[in-house]
Amino acid sequence: MTALDHCLHLALRDVIPAPAERVPMSDALGAVLAEALHFPSDMPPLPEALREGFAVTALDLTGASASLPIALQAPLRLLPADPLPPGSDAVLPPDWVEHTQAGWEAIRPVSPGFAVRRAGHDGRAGALIAPTGARLSERLCLVAALSGLRDCSIRRPRVAIDLPDPDQAAFAHRFLVKLGAQIVDDAPHLILQPTRSTQQRLALSPAETAWLAHEQSALVLSIPRRFDGMVAACLALAVPAMAALSMTTPLSAARPLGRKLASALGMSDLVLLSRQDDGWHPGPAGSVTLANLATADAFAIIPPESEGLAAGATLAGISLSSPLGRT
Repeated sequence: MTALDHCLHLALRDVIPAPAERVPMSDALGAVLAEALHFPSDMPPLPEALREGFAVTALDLTGASASLPIALQAPLRLLPADPLPPGSDAVLPPDWVEHTQAGWEAIRPVSPGFAVRRAGHDGRAGALIAPTGARLSERLCLVAALSGLRDCSIRRPRVAIDLPDPDQAAFAHRFLVKLGAQIVDDAPHLILQPTRSTQQRLALSPAETAWLAHEQSALVLSIPRRFDGMVAACLALAVPAMAALSMTTPLSAARPLGRKLASALGMSDLVLLSRQDDGWHPGPAGSVTLANLATADAFAIIPPESEGLAAGATLAGISLSSPLGRT
C-alpha cells in the first residue's frame, strides 16, 4: 500500500490553486481570503456616544452641582453611536441635567471622555482584520462590514460531489462548504466519487480503499463505501486538498493526551479527539465509530513510523468544526 504522505505528494505537487475572485462581503462567508483585510480608516472615525445624553465640553462643567447648576447653551442630545459634535468631549447623562424655565442646566460635572468611545478605539486605520489564508467566519464578516469593507478577494475551490449514497453526499456537501468550497456540476477543481475497487491501496486506517489523484484538470478523491472510511478520507485527504486549492493551512491545537494511544507501525492512523479539561481524550487509533464521531472535537493523523504516544504526550489536533485557516 502507498503511504499517505506519498499519495498526497503525488496528488498535490502540481496543483494550481483556485483563482482569486472579488465578491461582495455578504457572499464571502466561509471562503478563504486571497488578500488580507485591513481597517480602511479609524473605527469609529469620530468620537461617538456610548450612551444617551448631552454633548458637552467637560471643562465647562467644572464645579456643577444641584446647588450651583451650570447652564447648557443649546445642548445637542445624543443617542448611543451618534458622533460627538466638534468641540465636545463628553456625554452628560440625562439624569445629571435639570430643565428649568431658563433652559437646561448641568447639576453634576463630567470628566473628558466620559461615556465616549474615542476615534480609533475599535481599530486603527491599516490595522489587520484578517490575514491572507484566513477563513471568513460570521465574526470576521461582521467586523469587515462594520468597518466599511463592502467586498474582498477570496479563493473558493469548485467541488463536484458524485456520491450515490445520499447520506455520504449530504455529509460531503456540508463538510466541504465549511471548508470554503463552492459545490458545482461543471469545471470542478475537486471531484468526490465512490471507490471503483475494493483493493486496499492507501496505508491509511480506516480508509485503505480511499485515494487522491490529479487527473487532467481536477483532483479526484475516491471515497470508501463505509462511513468510517468516508470520514477518514475527507479528513486525511479532502482537508489537505482543499488547503492546497485555497492556499491556506489546516489549523491545529497541541494538547496533552489524557491516556495512552496505541498505533500500528506501517500505517497512518486516523484518531478522533475529544476535548477533556485542557487535554485530548483520544478514541482508538485507526478506528471511527459513530459514538466517537458524535463527541469528537478534533482529529489527528498518527504517522506510520509511530507505535503510539504515552499519556501526557502532546498531540496536535485539527479542529473538526473549523479545519482550515484562522477564523
